[in-house]
Amino acid sequence: MSLRTPPANLPEIEALLREIAQAPKEVTGDFLGRLVALLRPGRVSGAAEAAAPFEGFIALLESRPAMAEALSAHLHHVLLSRMHRTLYADSGILTSSGYLTGFWQRLLGRMLPPAVDPDFLRDLVAEIFDEPHDGEWIAQVPYETWRELLTRLGCYDDAFAPVRRHIRQELLESMRLVGHRLAALGMDPALVRYAPALARHESPFLAQSDEVKDFIARHTKADAPQAHDGHLEILLGHCTDFVAQIRRKSHETGVGVTLVFVLARIEQLVARMRLLRLLAVPDAKDSRDATRTRAVQFMATLIRAENRRNRFGEIFDGTTQLLARRVTEHASKSGEHYVTETRTEYREMFRAAAGAGLLVAVMALTKILTAKLGLPGFWQAVAFSLIYGLGFVLVHILHLTIATKQPAMTAATIAAALDGTPDKDARLDRIAKLAAQVSRTQWVSIAGNVAIGFLTSLAIAMVGARLLGWAPIGTEKAEHLLHELHPWQSLALLHAGVAGVYLFLSGLISGYYDNQSLFHRVPERIRRVKWMKRLFGAARLDRIAHYIEHNLGALAGNFIFGCMLGATGTVGAFFGLPIDIRHVSFSSANLAYALTALDFNVGWQVVVVSAAGVILIALVNLFVSFVLALRVALKSRGIGASETAGLTRRVYERFKASPREFFLPPR
Repeated sequence: MSLRTPPANLPEIEALLREIAQAPKEVTGDFLGRLVALLRPGRVSGAAEAAAPFEGFIALLESRPAMAEALSAHLHHVLLSRMHRTLYADSGILTSSGYLTGFWQRLLGRMLPPAVDPDFLRDLVAEIFDEPHDGEWIAQVPYETWRELLTRLGCYDDAFAPVRRHIRQELLESMRLVGHRLAALGMDPALVRYAPALARHESPFLAQSDEVKDFIARHTKADAPQAHDGHLEILLGHCTDFVAQIRRKSHETGVGVTLVFVLARIEQLVARMRLLRLLAVPDAKDSRDATRTRAVQFMATLIRAENRRNRFGEIFDGTTQLLARRVTEHASKSGEHYVTETRTEYREMFRAAAGAGLLVAVMALTKILTAKLGLPGFWQAVAFSLIYGLGFVLVHILHLTIATKQPAMTAATIAAALDGTPDKDARLDRIAKLAAQVSRTQWVSIAGNVAIGFLTSLAIAMVGARLLGWAPIGTEKAEHLLHELHPWQSLALLHAGVAGVYLFLSGLISGYYDNQSLFHRVPERIRRVKWMKRLFGAARLDRIAHYIEHNLGALAGNFIFGCMLGATGTVGAFFGLPIDIRHVSFSSANLAYALTALDFNVGWQVVVVSAAGVILIALVNLFVSFVLALRVALKSRGIGASETAGLTRRVYERFKASPREFFLPPR
């Protein structure tokens, strides 16, 4: 006698099973869909809760053998009447449609569920498991529960042998589909460009397709699994070797979105081919229970994949890691320039930040004067974008530095410090040391930007007022600028967070364009432009190409960052949204212009609060950009939370032992 508790909705399930017994050869998914709906639990937080509905259902089948036999007969007919190969070959594999087409397909699929084709098992699975969290629920059901359910339904009995033969034949045919798709990808132009040997010599991608054909011919008519010679596995290994070779080469030559997509598909198809082969022809060392466990896990994987087919995140998961890593690696190379180890480097960083502070004062003044022109919204956004964008480009050309640009770069540098250091304690010590170097560099840069920017703005305004009788702003505008710096009476900190996001994006943009410069071989193509060669001469054009090679990312990132800063306020006003930006360097310059316009006739409380606002804006700018950049950099390297656990404590211990090195370099 079973100790399991029957399901709470026992009458409804019994009624459904009686319907199935009256029409066991019904081929639609209606019966199975209604059964899954009755068994579907609420929120699932563990294996026990996921398995509970099946445990009760097994108890019901044990007590009602006739109903179990009817359900088994229905499954027998449904599985024999449908083709399985597309489910086995395609589910969970990236499609060849690309990102944009895939996005629209998923959008349409969410708005209008696809029509069901009764010839394919894949459509049946999607029809039955149609709730958003069915995939997660099924994945948590233990194998032991599945084994008992399948045993109770007679899936391992002789009566089910025709179904098992049909499934095995469909597995072999799905191998044929995967083999053809893998062969086509192996000749993709994006791949051949990186590995010309694929076109010159016999390609393992083409060879595996021929081997799959022979493999299927050898095993199609064999009722019992036969030993395989391992040649297919060798060819698949060669395919993955090419993928690894191309990934290494992309470090030097950049990587394109198409190539990332192709590599991800190849890896998925190779893994699927290996799994299909093991399911169709298990290894001799595999026990029957191991094979059944693998089959159940594959079934759960397919259900989860079909359940998530129309989710937008599936387009990007597993494809963006290589591209993100290349982008952040380029950013980390830039970030190395923002880490000071010696006093000489420390002083040079202050000089670079001080020079940028001078330009920031001029940029802030130019923006204030432009705002006085009363331009239409669109042209004002264009003007502000050009002021910021060209100003930041000039900062880079003059080898100066904006302090808030550093976190997005140094975060990638910190993540890169994890590479090549297998010992966790050594990695944490290395990062803690790097954190101290980054901290002191950041503070000296802010000091240069803010202090010099403030003093320069103060000097410009005071000279204008005392010698020329001219003031850049009036008292009303000055009061407005002071209000914008108030930490809690305005949205200054929220707007500082928006600027922090832009700072983070600018780091990615810089890395992206550096990667694109390598991938599209921009410098070499510039050297081939005939009109430029005639205009500049070969030697000067070569210097231009060399400069573009090493600075395209920084120039693009700085200009686009300026455009984002300049256009946000106008865009927010257009849509009636309280969105704007607050950048610490420009906030300090605005504070100087406001105090001068009011002839310093303000209370000390206003000065303190405004200064506190500038400091808090700096902290928000730095924190938001650093956290976002570090998260992307770590994710691009596949580094999880467990590998960085204890980092905060290690940095604190280093700060406690030597706080000075977080602010000043060693003697």
